[in-house]
Amino acid sequence: FRGHATWISSIASIPRTNLLVTSSADKTLRVWNMDTGKQVGEPLLSHNCAVWKVAASPNGHWIVSGGWDGSILVWEVVADKTDLKREPVSFKGHENLLRGLAFAPDSETFVSASNDLTIYVWKRETGKIVLGPLRLESLPNSVSYSPDGGKLAAGTDKHIIVWNATNGEELLKIQERAYRILFTPDSLRLVSIHLNKVRISDATTGVIIKQFDTHVENCQALAIAPNGSKFATTSANITQFFDMTAFEPIGKPLQHPDVVLCVAFSEDSQLIATGCEDSLVRTW
Repeated sequence: FRGHATWISSIASIPRTNLLVTSSADKTLRVWNMDTGKQVGEPLLSHNCAVWKVAASPNGHWIVSGGWDGSILVWEVVADKTDLKREPVSFKGHENLLRGLAFAPDSETFVSASNDLTIYVWKRETGKIVLGPLRLESLPNSVSYSPDGGKLAAGTDKHIIVWNATNGEELLKIQERAYRILFTPDSLRLVSIHLNKVRISDATTGVIIKQFDTHVENCQALAIAPNGSKFATTSANITQFFDMTAFEPIGKPLQHPDVVLCVAFSEDSQLIATGCEDSLVRTW
């Protein structure tokens, strides 16, 4: 899929549609038809800086994007699913680069993490802060909601941290850097990457279930299939699938012509989309 002027920073599949949304250092968001590879509508231009992160709501109605300057914008996926419309809501709190975004399962709230060492939970409709700031000791790299809505997790340069998603109580703190972190679809485990390693942890106790090397070079991105059967990691110019039960590689790595920076599964878990430094989006 060709359209962005420079590298792809983030990618998300929009549930209940055949659409993808991507963000880029070219200051735009773009929506793509996953079946045809064609761009849907015009580029979304409301950010005044590189767009660093994008996330889609579980109900498929909303997109949230975060910029280099800490700006947060929310977009509505219009009824005919052919475009996004910016919502006139202001989200004031962060002062620096948005490193992580994730919607809650209710699609009404979302979490953000920033280089200002804070995490906030926001009400999508009003822009009101409903939780936070949760203050961090080191830079956050990613955030994740548990699919049951009960927990928030962050991977930082020093720790994996889990909080109660309602009251912000810290439930777990693991002395382990995590570049990317996600809950499994059953909310029972955490999958994280750091350097060239994958760690699967119990989401309640933090006990390591499995830890193994994945790539020769450092991992860049992580995605878990919605059906819970597999996950994918990227490193340099390859994407590798792993079985979620046996934790063994599935097939040979997918080879790309350039560094793979982000990855997302389709809602039916049958396709993945990758975003690369060469400004292209690919589906497999």
